[in-house]
Amino acid sequence: MSKGKISDTLLQTVEKYIQKHYTPESGIRWARQPDTSDSFGKTGRAIKNIISTMLNLRSKTFSERLIALIDKRGCKPSDVYTKAGITKQHFSKIKLNTDYQPSKETALAFAIVLKLSLAETKDLIGSAGFTLSHSSRRDLAVECLIREKVYNLDTVNAILYELGFEPLTNRRGAE
Repeated sequence: MSKGKISDTLLQTVEKYIQKHYTPESGIRWARQPDTSDSFGKTGRAIKNIISTMLNLRSKTFSERLIALIDKRGCKPSDVYTKAGITKQHFSKIKLNTDYQPSKETALAFAIVLKLSLAETKDLIGSAGFTLSHSSRRDLAVECLIREKVYNLDTVNAILYELGFEPLTNRRGAE
């Protein structure tokens, strides 16, 4: 899509958002947080580990969250995966394999097509092990577009392309 088909105002909004929020990686490696449960001794640490494990086991996988969101929104699955640029076979694989790990692009494409808020998007992509990083200009562009409620994947891809980034839906080969 050429720049003429994209709103110049929207493109400028994204560029300003990136400039304002971009934080280059500092090279700082975070040290492990000290265990503050020493006052509870070994039993306290064991209980803390059990609770943490139980909470992790109860959280839904990407596949489960995606299917729940499609149902919650009252969408037809075929409409969702088609708009996200996913084949029927690929979607079937996601749906049937609850431990399926999508690419970040696939997860973001679904979030946009489902018109998720930024918090919902972070939750969905987080269930696949991803986050939106402020040290990635591309992630910031996507974050801005979600904040601006730009839920047309073609528009999102066109803006990413115009800014010199890879679009979300061109990486479908190896998944």
